[in-house]
This record gives sequence, C-alpha cells and structure tokens, in this order.
Amino acid sequence: MRIKEHPLFKTPLAHRGLHNLKIDENSMPAFEAAVKAGFGIELDVHVTIDDKIVVIHDTTTTRTTGVEKVVNESTYKELKKLKLLSTKTEIPLLRDVLKMVDGRVPILVEVKAENYIPSSLVSEVLKVVGEYPHKETLMLQSFNPYVVRDLKKGSKGIPVGQLMTDVLPGQSKFVHFMYRSLLLLKVSKPDFFNYEVKYIHKRKIQRKRKRLPLITWTIANYEDQNKAKALADNYIFEHINI
Repeated sequence: MRIKEHPLFKTPLAHRGLHNLKIDENSMPAFEAAVKAGFGIELDVHVTIDDKIVVIHDTTTTRTTGVEKVVNESTYKELKKLKLLSTKTEIPLLRDVLKMVDGRVPILVEVKAENYIPSSLVSEVLKVVGEYPHKETLMLQSFNPYVVRDLKKGSKGIPVGQLMTDVLPGQSKFVHFMYRSLLLLKVSKPDFFNYEVKYIHKRKIQRKRKRLPLITWTIANYEDQNKAKALADNYIFEHINI
C-alpha cells in the first residue's frame, strides 16, 4: 500500500478522541463518539511499571483525574482505581480501545516518551498493536526520534511517523535546531511526518512534503482547517464542527 492510500489519510483525526466539556479526552466515551461520527482517532499512550499500555496524554494523572500519580511508576491496578473527571470512567488500556473500535475507523497512536524511554515501552506497544486484527488501519508516531526508529524496526508494515514542531519547551538549542532544520528525519527515517500547523507554510516543510506525507496538528479553528487542507495531507482536530 502506498502511504497516502492508508485509511488515516482518508478522514480527519479527532484529537484524543471526540471530547468536549462533558466527555474527557482519551476516554472510552470520546473514542466511541469519534467512531459514531466516522472520524479517525488520535490518542496517546504510556507504559505502566507493570508493562500495561494505557491511554493518557500526561506523564501524571493529576490533570485528568485530580489525583497525582506518575504513570510510568504506577501499576495498572493502581491507575484503574482512578476516574476521569467528567465521565467518571477509567483510564483505558490501548488493547481495550482497539477492541472497541474493531477496525471501524483508523487510529493514530502517539507513543509518549520525551527524555526518558521506559525499557519496555516500544516492545509492549508493538505487542498490543501486533495482536490487532485490523493492523492496516493503524499508524504509530512519536516526538522522540529514537522511539520512532525503534518502532519502525518492529512495526511489521504499520507506518510510523515523526511528530515535530519548531518550539519544544525545556529542550536544548541543538534539539530545536534538529527539529527546525528537519535533520531529525535523518535519524528517525519515518514513513510520514506530523508538524504543528502554525509552521507548515514554511518552504522547507512543503518541499519535504513532496517526498514524505504530512499530517498537521492541532486544528481548532476554521482558518487553520483551511490551511491544513491546502498545505497538508491530513489533519488532527478538536473543538470545531467539521
């Protein structure tokens, strides 16, 4: 399959599911709403200390549950006791989200790892997605180029992308240079790249797009939606009706 023929390039992607003030991000209700609306899903995963792949954006549970626990230092049994603030549902396992979606819409899985990469992260993600009977609807991505590289080594045909932006809080000037110059792509060698929408008009990004498909994030207004339609091959959105 040519990469641009992948299902994830056929429909806009709901950022952390189709969430709002009443439906938590990265929750099972948000993913069910995206499936019902026919949108693709973008979601985030971390690994627990007992090697379970959980769907949550932050490194801690504080913002989404009101209880502070470090995800990588907690067992799934500990996290399972917590409830998301609006829907009062559990932090889901990636395996359970995939089972619910069952191939009805495509899914883009962001593997979260900044400066610290848990030793089991990549292998456990690959194990879960490898068991999914609809692998042709999946793609993986990460900001960390070494995670992208390692995912590609074991992904068995599932496309892997490099998340990118011009500004990364807390990172060094060298890291910023590698992202802005696009030299990072020589390290990770991804199948596509996913760049923040405010920068995709840059000539070097559009030149790279001729050889490497471009997804853009995160579209939250109609001006950016029009920009994404003109300058990218697909986009991730939230809080707008499309």
